[in-house]
Amino acid sequence: MPDAIGWDTHAHVIGDAREYPLSPTRSYTPPPASLDHYLSMLDRHGIARGVLVQPSVYGHDHRCLLDALDRADGRLRGIAVPSPDASTADLEAMHARGVRGVRCNLINPGGLSPAVVATWQPALRAMGWHVEFHLSVNQRGWTDIIQSFDVPVVIDHMGRPTPDTIDPSTPALAQLIAFVREGRCFVKLSAPYRLSRRRATRYDRQARAWADVTPLARAFLEANPAACVWGTDWPHVDCAPAVNTADVVAALDDWLGDRWTRHQVTSEAADRLFGC
Repeated sequence: MPDAIGWDTHAHVIGDAREYPLSPTRSYTPPPASLDHYLSMLDRHGIARGVLVQPSVYGHDHRCLLDALDRADGRLRGIAVPSPDASTADLEAMHARGVRGVRCNLINPGGLSPAVVATWQPALRAMGWHVEFHLSVNQRGWTDIIQSFDVPVVIDHMGRPTPDTIDPSTPALAQLIAFVREGRCFVKLSAPYRLSRRRATRYDRQARAWADVTPLARAFLEANPAACVWGTDWPHVDCAPAVNTADVVAALDDWLGDRWTRHQVTSEAADRLFGC
């Protein structure tokens, strides 16, 4: 039996729109994905703990995320997208309910500006928070953004290269891998189906769909496994065709081979980022 998975560091809960209205400026409309279904998924795959990331469809309205953290009895942590005018007291109130970081989404609309988040750094350091960036390494200036922060930085979804630029030797990815190797940032090994040239194909052990992403995932692991975290990206919103989370777990096993256990790679860095 494979070792347990310590943390799923990237998931979303989507509530009933009558109770938790979606932002009118959202770029997609996801179906409901309840906390009970998420916790059942964790149990089914032997995942000890989870992290709920504020989805862009809720903007700065955190009621759904915070209510889920309250109901999870300490099993879950959260990543917030506070309003740009949030005060230190606002962040501290989120901390008390289980939030442990801030997300800057530079791909979907409505994301926070890195300049705004930079002003919160004294509070982030005091609470032990980090900053997560949903960005593409093909964007200009992303290296300057990372280096401008003196709190821990996590890069979502392996840096979101386009399907034709997922070779680890491309200059942008080589730079991100170097940052991971040097400990300048963490990287989230998640959402291979969003990066693969074969996005329309489910993962299959024989066909090895998403296999074109495997060299990139392994390059990060070989560079610095202690700076890698893993996430399911459940419930795989804004993604067609539907993705089976069991396939995402199977891809994780393919990346690791017999060099690392699932528990090590899904626990060490995540414990430092979320365990407090």
